[in-house]
Amino acid sequence: MLVIPPIQITDARLTSTTIPEEVAATYAGGTTYADGAFAGLVSVYGSPQIVWRSLQDSNTGNAQTEGDWWTGVGTVYPIYASGSSCGIGGIVTDLATHSLYESLVVSNTGNALTDVEKWKYIGKTNRFKMFDYDRNQKAVSPNSITFVLTPGKRINSIALKGIIANSYSLSVTSVSGGGEVYSSSGTLNTRITTTWSDYFYGEFTTRESLVFFDIPLYSDGIITINLSATSGNVGLSTAAIGTFVDVGETLQNATSDILNFSQVSRDLDGNAILTPARNIPKSRQQTITPKTNINKIIQLREELNGKSGVWFGLSDPVDGYFEAASILGFYRGFEIDMSQAGSAVINIELEEV
Repeated sequence: MLVIPPIQITDARLTSTTIPEEVAATYAGGTTYADGAFAGLVSVYGSPQIVWRSLQDSNTGNAQTEGDWWTGVGTVYPIYASGSSCGIGGIVTDLATHSLYESLVVSNTGNALTDVEKWKYIGKTNRFKMFDYDRNQKAVSPNSITFVLTPGKRINSIALKGIIANSYSLSVTSVSGGGEVYSSSGTLNTRITTTWSDYFYGEFTTRESLVFFDIPLYSDGIITINLSATSGNVGLSTAAIGTFVDVGETLQNATSDILNFSQVSRDLDGNAILTPARNIPKSRQQTITPKTNINKIIQLREELNGKSGVWFGLSDPVDGYFEAASILGFYRGFEIDMSQAGSAVINIELEEV
């Protein structure tokens, strides 16, 4: 089992991204837009704005629709302003913390975002959702997502979870390393084929996770990640970087389970009324490790006390048990059984955020 305690992604570490966070300038048909310029419809306080990016220079008078001239890049909300009035259900952005808040009252004016009777915290902005390891919310953008991370320290692992995309590319560059020091790219399309019928007629799905445990240890590394879709939205729940800790060899008695929050009731005629809700994955896993590793494992246990980590019971992404044995979450139990002389058995209960 390999565990990545993710380092915090700050403004300084997120050096570039194609996901917008602030309201864009209002689109005007008579304005000439350069390649890469952002624009959207007029912004209304508390309401979403779809941001579009120009795909060419000399872009004048072309309607903001998907095509040769424009592409949608995401939805943003106006920045909180104490002097502006927000209606009930309206959403505003706190740029300082990259957070979204929903108004709980009508004519919400002059009330601080910390007033829980007036505002409800609903999560990070679309740009920072993938870096919020305490919630499982997906960053979404049409067509593709590209972002650049500069850790400012040595890391050896990159984990991506909750992917919706058809292809990916990863590049790590370093000045001290002489340029590109690591790269990976490929398709995320997959198809489970257990019969000839599956082989010829089975539907394609896409891989939900990628993990790289062999990133070169350069302190000036710059990480560029791109996810692309052949059509529709690209999504990503988690982008975590850090240095993995080896918790030992996962034993074969691991289990995968869920907390089911769906509700089932029946009407007066006995018909079932099903209200689907999210399943929360959980897992019990057991590892065995030499006792020389125990102090490092105890340190990990303290570091992730009440915090989320990215846990991989298996390190091979093509293994059939890989997804079932990997979780972004926290431990409910972390027992170290020291009954054997030379090695310890680690019993871990995990729950996804």
